[in-house]
Amino acid sequence: MLKSSMTPRHAQSQPRLIKLALFCIASLLCAWVWADAGDIKAQKAEASFADNRIEIAARFDVSLSNDLQEALKNGLSLTFVYEFQLTRPRIYSWYRQLSDGFGPNAMLSYQLSYHSLSRQYRLHIGSFYRNFPNVNDALAALGIVRNWGVLTDSNIARDRSPDFAGKVRLKLDRSRLPKTYQLTAFGHEEWQLESPWVDLAKVRTEDAVSNE
Repeated sequence: MLKSSMTPRHAQSQPRLIKLALFCIASLLCAWVWADAGDIKAQKAEASFADNRIEIAARFDVSLSNDLQEALKNGLSLTFVYEFQLTRPRIYSWYRQLSDGFGPNAMLSYQLSYHSLSRQYRLHIGSFYRNFPNVNDALAALGIVRNWGVLTDSNIARDRSPDFAGKVRLKLDRSRLPKTYQLTAFGHEEWQLESPWVDLAKVRTEDAVSNE
């Protein structure tokens, strides 16, 4: 009768190796699914006092799913919105809203499109635009905002209130999509592009000048 050449220790290690291999495969699949879904992640968000306003500088990493990239190439324009909210002082924002319509919120819109004739991606910021040879360069520019002025002519900005606090985020504005795409976006995760709110770190004016 032949005896098995496999030792007990070797026999016990096989299930562990199989589990490890399955875990690695699952991790790779999850990473692939995450990359394909697209995402917006905050890297930096700062605020500094400048004359009669508060200026925001932020950086976000933006990636698009394959479906969104394909939609861009098929002529769809994507509108992304930076949003600001004043979080402190609460009483000030409430009083100003009642007294003269002061808004503790602000928005800044970017529009991303693809031009098939030039084979370039175009990023609009108001009436200004820039062209990029590939989508990654366009997304890198989209994810950076500098010198964005908010709370202009407010007492918070003029007095450089130490109590000031705010937060920002960047998101795909699905309300600006054509109606047919709004239906497509409903319930599809790859179209729900939105970063979490991130608190603004306060930077002293002299520090902001020295970093420019």
